[in-house]
Amino acid sequence: MINILHLYYDILNLYGENANSRALVNELKRNKIKTTVDYKSINDKINFDKYDIIYIGSGDEENLLLALSDLDKRSESIKKYIDMDKYLFLTGNSMYLFGTKIKTLGSDIYCPGIFNYHTEYLTENAFKSASSLRIVGETVSHSKLIKEPIIGFQNRCGLVYNVKTPLLNTDTKYSNDNKTNSEGFTHKNVYATQNIGPLFIRNPYLLDYFLEKICKEKKLTYKVDNNSTSKKAYKEYLESINLASIK
Repeated sequence: MINILHLYYDILNLYGENANSRALVNELKRNKIKTTVDYKSINDKINFDKYDIIYIGSGDEENLLLALSDLDKRSESIKKYIDMDKYLFLTGNSMYLFGTKIKTLGSDIYCPGIFNYHTEYLTENAFKSASSLRIVGETVSHSKLIKEPIIGFQNRCGLVYNVKTPLLNTDTKYSNDNKTNSEGFTHKNVYATQNIGPLFIRNPYLLDYFLEKICKEKKLTYKVDNNSTSKKAYKEYLESINLASIK
C-alpha cells in the first residue's frame, strides 16, 4: 500500500500540475500496487504520519501566500515527516514556501524556515526573453539520480539563494540564482525543482526512478514500462531539440 497526499491541490495547480500526482497513482496502479491519494488544502485536518508521498505544485503569487499561511501552522508536522525520510516532491514556486523568507520590493514575507535558503522576487528582467519580470522558457537539466536529461518549463518571478544541495544542473539563466548552474533543492527524500510541465509526465525515467526506490523500501515490486507512450514522447522531444535519443 502506498499512501499519497496532494497538498493544496486546489490553489497550487497552475500548468496542469495535478498531473504529477495522477502520474504517481497511474504507474503504481499499472503495477497492481494498492494506492490511495488524498486531496487536502487550507484548514483541512491532516495526519502526516499516514503518508508515504506528499506532492505540492505551483500556483500564482496570491495563492502561494494563501498556502504559506496554512503551511506555517503545519511546519512542525512537516519537519517530522521529512526527518522520517518520507518523500516530499515540490514543483514550481512551491519550493519558496520551505525557505526562510521571500523578499519583495515592499517587504519580506517570512516563511517557516524548514530549509535555510531564501527567495527574492525579480526587480528587473533576468534576460531579454522574459516579460513582466519573469523567467520563462523550456529547460534541459541533468541530475545525479538518472542518466537521462530532465526536461521542463519555467515561468517564475523568483531567484533562490543559499541552496547548498541542488537537485539539478542546468543552464545559468534557468538556475536558482541566474549565476550558477544549480537548480532546485534536495535534502533526505525532499526533491524540489522550479520546473513545471508537469514534471513526472514529461520525465517518465525520473518517475520510474522514484517509484522503484519507494517500492523497494516498502518491499513492493515495481516494473518499468519501456514502451510507454510517455517514453516515446520524451524521446521524440529530445530528438526535436537535437539531443541524442535515449536507447
